[in-house]
Amino acid sequence: MKAAVVSETGAKLEIRDRPVPEPGPGQVLVRMLASALCHTDVHLLQGDWPLRPSPSSIPEHEGVGVVEALGPVASLHRPGERVAISWLGSACGHCERPG
Repeated sequence: MKAAVVSETGAKLEIRDRPVPEPGPGQVLVRMLASALCHTDVHLLQGDWPLRPSPSSIPEHEGVGVVEALGPVASLHRPGERVAISWLGSACGHCERPG
């Protein structure tokens, strides 16, 4: 697969070939159709926060695509299903929103 990879904080993204990952327990493999770097990704890449990306990481946590494969015990989605990937994977729904 092709991926935009960051080699170190502050470096420009490089398009590289990467192996297609295998989905683990409870995970699905999604063939991405569209995605973009968001504000959070840009701050992380520029080193604006104490958190640093690991070398050769692939930034991006929002997008849309098609489920390609299921890992063990993944049962919420099915291959061929179109999905959207949000920055927030889950929430309890009971906590008060700050300020």
